[in-house]
Amino acid sequence: MKIKKILAGIVFDKETDRILAYAALFAKPFEASVNLLSVMDYLVTPPTYLIPYLEEEKKIAKTNFDSLKKRLEGENIHAETELMVGRLQESFEAAAKKTKADLLVLGFMSHAFRRSSSEKLIKGLQMPMLVVRGAKAENAQPGSVKIRRILCPVDFSEISRKAHTTAKEINDIFSAQLDILYVIPDDVIKKIEASGERERAIQELRVKSEETIGTFLGDADLKEKGITDQGEPYKRIVAYADENDIDLIVMGARGLGLIRGMLIGSVTDAVLKSSPCPVLVIH
Repeated sequence: MKIKKILAGIVFDKETDRILAYAALFAKPFEASVNLLSVMDYLVTPPTYLIPYLEEEKKIAKTNFDSLKKRLEGENIHAETELMVGRLQESFEAAAKKTKADLLVLGFMSHAFRRSSSEKLIKGLQMPMLVVRGAKAENAQPGSVKIRRILCPVDFSEISRKAHTTAKEINDIFSAQLDILYVIPDDVIKKIEASGERERAIQELRVKSEETIGTFLGDADLKEKGITDQGEPYKRIVAYADENDIDLIVMGARGLGLIRGMLIGSVTDAVLKSSPCPVLVIH
């Protein structure tokens, strides 16, 4: 994974420090620059009577940007800033293209009955993105974040392999421990239960899964042993991350797994909503 340009979405709220911290974390080892972007989200061109308000907001944003830029420069990271007015996704797409960004860093918020701005960006932008969320990131400050243990859930699809390759590269850069996890979905177990000879069939499935994950890791020249679990995939991924003090989850945006019909896109969505640590989503 080559990262020369990082685009970080800033909204000047309590998440700003976290976004800045993780942007700096990835900028340093890759010697990448950081472009800080804030978007005043308008579906249509703002009416004339809002122009004075927009100008005042721009002044406030400039002051805030100057402060954030100094903090990054204090970490020897080159930074640029930009405030855009317009539709959120279109603005981020334009900024990513303009800066030639290799990685997007953004926070995460979820609403009960509609997709949040961060969810729209995650769904809409086809680029690697580091979603900063969870207790692990709660008190993050530039220069204070450590990546000691990484979890990469796999389903043996092509995007899963791509995520695994990225996880391996990041693991090497941060000298961390890499855990590879495959979860046998509940619905597969239920089908086995309905067919009879439950214990023997489940054991055979686990053996087959362990052999597959072993081949998967062997093809990638990995010496780490994969872990096989069973249950609802996103719940087991989140539980594993929580129980094993994981600092970063790396997973594919979507892909068809070993078990036909298992779409990891929905799994990724669910993990993002409940993960105890940041998630690097690979498209």
